[in-house]
Amino acid sequence: MSRHHPTLYFDDGSLTLKASDGTLYNVYRHHLIMQSDFFNGMLTLPIPNHPTVPLTGSTKDFLEKARAAGVDGTSDETAVSLPEKFTAMECERFLEFIFNTRGWTAKTPPLEDLCAVLKTCHFFAVEAGIDYAIHHLQDHAKLDAALRFKLGCDYHLPDWIKQAFDELMTVSIDKLTPEDENLLGWAAYRALARAQAEVWDHRATLAVCPPDVLHSNWCNNPGYCTSEWEKSWVSLSGVLGALIKEELPGSEIHDKLETYSGGGMTRDCHRRTCNSLKETAEAKSRLKKEEDIIDNAVEALINGLR
Repeated sequence: MSRHHPTLYFDDGSLTLKASDGTLYNVYRHHLIMQSDFFNGMLTLPIPNHPTVPLTGSTKDFLEKARAAGVDGTSDETAVSLPEKFTAMECERFLEFIFNTRGWTAKTPPLEDLCAVLKTCHFFAVEAGIDYAIHHLQDHAKLDAALRFKLGCDYHLPDWIKQAFDELMTVSIDKLTPEDENLLGWAAYRALARAQAEVWDHRATLAVCPPDVLHSNWCNNPGYCTSEWEKSWVSLSGVLGALIKEELPGSEIHDKLETYSGGGMTRDCHRRTCNSLKETAEAKSRLKKEEDIIDNAVEALINGLR
C-alpha cells in the first residue's frame, strides 16, 4: 500500500519517488540535480517520447506539460521507483540528508543512519553526503573493526581497511562472532587467520632466538656478557615476555630496546648491542617483520578489490 511520507512529501514538490515499501516522496527536482551527479545525469536528459516537455524554464511550466504527457515522476501514479537494494529507511535517511528535514548538526548521529547515508550517497554520487558520513563514522564509538573493514571495502577506503585489519589482528580468530565473519567475508577471514598464524610463529621464533651481542672494545668477559644477554632476552621480564605474554609487536620492542635489562652484561655491551639492532637493515627487518606480514596481507586484500 502506497502512502505519503509525513515530512518528505512536499505540496510544491516537482519529483515523486517511491521506496521499496511503497512510501511516496514528493521532493524538489532541481535540488536533487544540484546535489547528486546521478540525478543530474538522469533528470537533465531529454525525456523519451516527450520532446515538447521543457527541461529548462520554470518548474510550474515543466510540471504542467510533464503531467499532461504522463512523464514519470510527476504524480503518485507515475512515481519513479528508487532501487530495490535500498530499504525504506535508507531512502528516508538519504532524502532527509539532501533536504535537511532532520536538522543535521555536528552531534554524532546513530551508526545505522550514517551507514544508510554513506550507502545511498555513494550510489547516487552525493559527495557532501559521503564526506558527512565518513567524518562522523571515523571515530564513532559503535563502529567495530569488522564493520569498518566492510565499509572500507564497499566504499573504497583503504585507510579504513588497514585500520580495521590492524585492530582485528589483536583479536583471536576464534573470538570472532558469526556476524564478524559475515562482514569480513571468506577472503578476509582467511587472510586474517593466516596473518595471525605467521605473526605468532615469528614472535615465537624471535622470542627464543636472541640476536648476537656486539661487545664493546673494553669488554673483559664476552662469554659472560653473551650469557647474561641471552638469559635476559628469554625471560618473562625481557623480550620473550614482551612478545609472548604482553603480546607487543616487534616494532614496539624495536623502539624501546634499551628499556629491557641486559642482566649482568656491561653497560657498553648492552648499549652497542641495542644500537646495532636498531641500525642494521637485517636486524630492523627481523624486529619489524610483523609489520610486513600485516601490510602484505592488507595490500593483497585491497588489490583484490580493484
